[in-house]
Amino acid sequence: MKKSLSVIVSSAMAVTLFASVALGATGAKSSADFSDLNGLDAGTKAKFDAMISAGIFDGVSNGVFGLHDKMNRAQFAKVAALIFGLKVNSTLQVSSFSDVSSSDPANGYALPYIEALKAANLTDGFGQGTYNPAGEVTKEQLAAFLLRGLNKDAQAKGTTGVNDNTVSSWAKGYAALAIQLNLLSNQADGTFGGTQPATRDLLVTSSYAAKQQFVPGSIPSGQHSEIHAEDLKAYSLPGGSQAQVKSVLQEKTTDGWRVGTVVKLTNSSNSTIRVPDYELRVRTSDGTDYTLVPSASNARSILPQSDVTLSYMTDINVKSDVSLTDVLWIDVDTKVYPKQETLLADSPVGSIVWRGNDAVINDASLMGEWGATFSIPGVTSSLKYSATSLSKQFSGQSPTYIVQVKVQNSGSYAETIPDFTLSGKSNGQSFIGKRVEESPITLNAGEQKYIHFAVTTEASTQLNAFYVLTPESFLKQGQTTPLQYYTGRIGFGLPANGGTETSTVPSGGNYTFGTPMVFEQGNEFINPNLAVSLEELHVTNNEETGNKTGLAKFKLVNKGDKPIPVPALAADLTGKDGFTYTGSRQTLGTSDIAPGTGVVVSYGYTIPSTDQSDQYKLNVQGVLAGASQGQTGYKSTIASYTVSTQSDNDHNNVSLYPFKLNIKSWTLSQLTITTPSLSYSYKLNLDLDITRDPEVLVDNNFSKLKFELVDGSGSSLGSSSFPFSGTNRLVSGTQSLSFSNLTQNQVQNNVSIRVYESVTTPNGEMDRFITELK
Repeated sequence: MKKSLSVIVSSAMAVTLFASVALGATGAKSSADFSDLNGLDAGTKAKFDAMISAGIFDGVSNGVFGLHDKMNRAQFAKVAALIFGLKVNSTLQVSSFSDVSSSDPANGYALPYIEALKAANLTDGFGQGTYNPAGEVTKEQLAAFLLRGLNKDAQAKGTTGVNDNTVSSWAKGYAALAIQLNLLSNQADGTFGGTQPATRDLLVTSSYAAKQQFVPGSIPSGQHSEIHAEDLKAYSLPGGSQAQVKSVLQEKTTDGWRVGTVVKLTNSSNSTIRVPDYELRVRTSDGTDYTLVPSASNARSILPQSDVTLSYMTDINVKSDVSLTDVLWIDVDTKVYPKQETLLADSPVGSIVWRGNDAVINDASLMGEWGATFSIPGVTSSLKYSATSLSKQFSGQSPTYIVQVKVQNSGSYAETIPDFTLSGKSNGQSFIGKRVEESPITLNAGEQKYIHFAVTTEASTQLNAFYVLTPESFLKQGQTTPLQYYTGRIGFGLPANGGTETSTVPSGGNYTFGTPMVFEQGNEFINPNLAVSLEELHVTNNEETGNKTGLAKFKLVNKGDKPIPVPALAADLTGKDGFTYTGSRQTLGTSDIAPGTGVVVSYGYTIPSTDQSDQYKLNVQGVLAGASQGQTGYKSTIASYTVSTQSDNDHNNVSLYPFKLNIKSWTLSQLTITTPSLSYSYKLNLDLDITRDPEVLVDNNFSKLKFELVDGSGSSLGSSSFPFSGTNRLVSGTQSLSFSNLTQNQVQNNVSIRVYESVTTPNGEMDRFITELK
């Protein structure tokens, strides 16, 4: 499968619950109205009657249900919306997906239902802003959707997968749980048939079972909710402009309070106008007014059909608490005596005052659950955001939370993501994060991308929410460096498990070596034409260091017609005890992968000898920042699998992908050299048979085969390493290796050769033990 789980799930959704176009037929129907349902047994017929009478299913034509017809994603969307009680706006005529149109004679009826699925975050489409309404859905995709709709996605990912070759690796846990819950069953031959297209009869019975188990409100509200901040009210000012209060800051200082206000002035006329010279004041609950000073960087004019953002600030030297209630625009006429003041506009702001690091969002309507959709308050935009994954990483002793946020452009023109960030909130503390992607990111109409935020906290901090913050600035007169601050209005909670390693990435149970991995849809780390597979995972004891050495080998194959850069990926292993080991990527000499070829990238792991895992959770991650030749910075998980370690090789079958090595025979002999001084050497004669995968290119930084001469006590007497490419490379046939310049006390009769695969990484040489030649 080339689609990520979110895409697969949306595929399943689009096909799982199928209501046909003929749903609008008048009069209650039953199975008796369809000739091809007459042969059903009584129990199955009762399920069909329930779904037909509820208006969820109808026939494909007059008197024909289409029992064994394949169902498409458009039909599925309608049934999904009905079964899970989604809010459907039947007046919608324009879709956020480019291939969904109300004028489509075959699938146009499904537009409101497809949009309902998207609004509920149950689908993000098929890819590149499309939904593929006519596409088919497989049985394993159906299982994934039903379980996700029942809020059992995490349970499915943690379920031991089926041992069934008809089920894709990513879907084995979903198939197993679907069978356990009696949503779906195996075929007559005992297999699940996961990759086969789902038919209407299967969809009716599985949808019926899901409907019986569905509890209204059981789907996480974050999948159905959107955080709505109150729209900014506009006030007309003399001179043709309209004013809106974008934000209000009130934060504690040593002498009292700092108050800042940002307003937006809009010019809807066809000519440039001057920014009016009015005083801006804040009023407190006791009726006191304080005049704000304009920023030295404020604009002086507003272009036609445009707007400007203006910043104001002042310090209030009051030790007691102050409650701001209003922002006032005042016209002050100083040409008369006494001066005359005219109130032009009064904007209540009590609900949007932001108290800096002490701010707490108490309004439940402004605090969504994890995954809730939100817009940036005060910004006119079609961009919608939702948090999709969270991981906890460490920089030294300080934990850093990496929050992945999905951005979707539901508008009809390209937009650039505005400047905002996330703040981690704990009891009495706030930790302002930063966006990892520093360059501007633009989304075309209908496009979806991901951005990431890094929030570093103290070691003992327990976060309870994330706040969405907008950066603001104020420049004092005569200064060159502006004062930076943040304000916010909305936020969202952490995932239900408390916020470590929560993700929507594909998870496929037990991984099958050599099969292409399925990555999270929309990630920008893996080129769509790049096939990535894990070829080897070995964990062996390292007697020299007293720990274990793990070595994972990934194959990256370019299926396209242009060179593809080797992606900056990280790969972590988590053992059965919950400890995570970060892989050190080999030093690479290859920067691009030529069309039609592949490369091998190895990762070395230092694992304590106390770890007795024979299976590991493998998280493949995109490196977000600070990476150079394997030095990882912030990471975002894009695929997750359970991987079993491979057994150690004997000397007749050594796997060093892309090579296979057979050490057919060997002899070890001792030589004496008397000139210029007395020394000794050993000569190892080998008869080798080497084969390789011709699709994969190997450069000079690839693994080497290391031969170590050891005595009877295990002490090393010397070693030599030989590459698989370049000068002195290993080849099939007979060849000799020497261990020279040994002193007399190093000469032993009981000696042997230990064979290792040696990989050079930025953290040093990683040696994987292979076999011992005695």
